[in-house]
Amino acid sequence: MSEVELLEQDLERSHVEETTMKLAAHQMSGISAEIDAYLKAHHEIGWFSGAVIVLKAGKTLLAKGYGMASLEYQLPNTPQTRFRLGSVTKQFTAAAILQLQDLGLVDVHAPVSTYLPDYPHGNRITLHHLLTHTAGIPNYTSFRDKTQWIALPTTLEELIARFQDLPLEFEPGKEFRYSNSGYVLLTQVIETVSGQSYGDYLKEHLLQPLGMENTGYEYPLAVIDGLANGYQFTDDGYFKARYINMSVPQGSGGLYSTVEDLARWNQFLFDHGVGDETILRDKAIATMTSPLVPSNLDEAPHLFYGYGLEINKQPKHQRIGHGGTINGFVTNLEYYPDQDVSVAVLSNVQTANIEQISQDLAAIVFGEPYFKAKVSEVDPSVYEGYIGTYQVAPEFQVTVTTQANQLRIQGTGQSIFNLYPTSETEFFTWVIDLRVVFNQGSDGTVESVTLLQNGQETVAPRVD
Repeated sequence: MSEVELLEQDLERSHVEETTMKLAAHQMSGISAEIDAYLKAHHEIGWFSGAVIVLKAGKTLLAKGYGMASLEYQLPNTPQTRFRLGSVTKQFTAAAILQLQDLGLVDVHAPVSTYLPDYPHGNRITLHHLLTHTAGIPNYTSFRDKTQWIALPTTLEELIARFQDLPLEFEPGKEFRYSNSGYVLLTQVIETVSGQSYGDYLKEHLLQPLGMENTGYEYPLAVIDGLANGYQFTDDGYFKARYINMSVPQGSGGLYSTVEDLARWNQFLFDHGVGDETILRDKAIATMTSPLVPSNLDEAPHLFYGYGLEINKQPKHQRIGHGGTINGFVTNLEYYPDQDVSVAVLSNVQTANIEQISQDLAAIVFGEPYFKAKVSEVDPSVYEGYIGTYQVAPEFQVTVTTQANQLRIQGTGQSIFNLYPTSETEFFTWVIDLRVVFNQGSDGTVESVTLLQNGQETVAPRVD
């Protein structure tokens, strides 16, 4: 082949590569615009306020804030806004334990009594049990008297005293039952073994080495620059969330962060060259992200727990991550290994359906169907045909009524919610994840409703 022919071949190859790159960039731009439109629509109807970041193959598709970090001061959410993480904290607690194991200071299969000799049942419970929610320790955030002390300052020792003398709910290792108490106990193990406070240990050994400057442990009454306020959303608007004293969550839910820092964390865990084995060994990360114990939930047979992370081995798009809820905030951080996609969603409106939003954002990246929230103009006169009672289960009905041209729905013993139309027959609520479809018979009258909630679909026949 002559030099001219080789040059022409190189030019053609270069042109093909350039065209491919332009097409890929155009596709990514389209995905980013679609994600942005989805989140704007959710914000407009009150379903979302917060910040989001989406990455594919380590490259950012979108990083953006929506709504207000502070309604009182009209401060907008941005990718740099800090949010309370709730249980997304647990993976950092787990990483700290594994880091201490890398240093030879703990063994996850050793009994708790090795490190906390005075803890009751400590000889029967291992750190592995605590990390995987298989210890049987009652969950302190489910205690009936929680509302009496959740706003009060407490110490780590006082918090542990609330559950340490209670009987175990099952023999350690025999069941999976989610318990924040186990991660509070892990907090004490970290402090005892390291000789540092939980927050200081994480800052020095995990967060600073990874450049996560906007992430930290929220000490009670501390002023955190750029921290969003937490809200509830109802049909009457936004309300400030109920106060929680930040001495209560500890290592089960006491961190704050930004979407940008969480993206960096996922890149570290899933090997995009952000960190190295001097921070946490690959073997430790592999253990942490492995499906170690099944959730034992009939409705979620593909769901497993690792160390501070849920592993969903569903046939379509396995995902690894964790969600969190804490007064006024809901959060989610997910990684899809088959597509190399990370999604971090942080909301300062507790009523946002973060898990659904996260999955819809992933679906957009994958080019798959997702729910588009959009209110349509519908003549209120059609609502009269929907008024009635629908039988969901033997002891549970939903009743559909109207008030001032507003369609409303109420389940037995539950709150009443406004319904908003996406078409003449399909509706949704703002406050909870519920879609309602009115099914008409051949004569045009409504015979039943289909209720779609949390991935479940139920048809309820009309009974009056």
